[in-house]
Amino acid sequence: MTIKINNPNLWISSFPIPARTDHKYTRGMVLINCGPKSKTGAARLAARSAMRVGAGAVKIVCDANVIDIIEPQISVELIEIAHNKQDFQNILKDKKITAALIGPGNGISDETKARALMALAFIDYVVLDADALTVFSENPKELFIDCYPHTILTPHEGEFKKIFGNEINNIEERSLKTAEAAKISNTIVVLKGADTVIASPNGNVVVNKSSAAYLATAGSGDVLAGIISSLVGKNKMNAFDAACAGVWIHSEIGEILGSGMIAEDIIDMIPITVKKLIKSKQL
Repeated sequence: MTIKINNPNLWISSFPIPARTDHKYTRGMVLINCGPKSKTGAARLAARSAMRVGAGAVKIVCDANVIDIIEPQISVELIEIAHNKQDFQNILKDKKITAALIGPGNGISDETKARALMALAFIDYVVLDADALTVFSENPKELFIDCYPHTILTPHEGEFKKIFGNEINNIEERSLKTAEAAKISNTIVVLKGADTVIASPNGNVVVNKSSAAYLATAGSGDVLAGIISSLVGKNKMNAFDAACAGVWIHSEIGEILGSGMIAEDIIDMIPITVKKLIKSKQL
């Protein structure tokens, strides 16, 4: 196992920059599953983050009873209604989708579990966060059996314990337990925290050292999930590099903004931060 400190030199060479001939779909389309009426904010934060980082398009999938809530609150994101599981499956068959994000604000339900498993079955690059992890707490192996080395799980400490606690409850050191979790699940695991740890199944571990305490605010994790979902995909970044880059961008903005920051502020700072990254890549 090799442990490195996160910095742009590790992944900047693969950071996606649009070509002059690109259009919105060649830049990638991210599918984001929206939760119930009371939790639509999480999907909107993730969607706008994905757009700001560089996705050419973002499609928010919601239930019919949510459309009147979410539609007036978005501007450039696409919306599609899934009336049932078959509708959701049909939406996933769209070849333009480069990555899917399931979980933020989705609710702890059989429907969330079903949509997570369907996304894993139809989309190569899937990011699972929040509720899409918690729904597997009683039987984590049900999730792991359908995951791939390019699947990205983004738990905070509580969610991590729910899905990995029985397997690695005797490991205290964050880098070691995240590395073990990545092997057990055969995924990229992003253990969020003061020092976020990113680990791959083949033993690569990156620790993101950050003093951005003000990132501990509602919606911050949704923003991070949206950023990572935008970076990963075919002809974009591989899953491990996308996770490392997303975490670095997120924490860099947190350190810049500091006191008084809310999740929307992180999104507003993304273009400036990405512009600096692109400039450094071109030097």
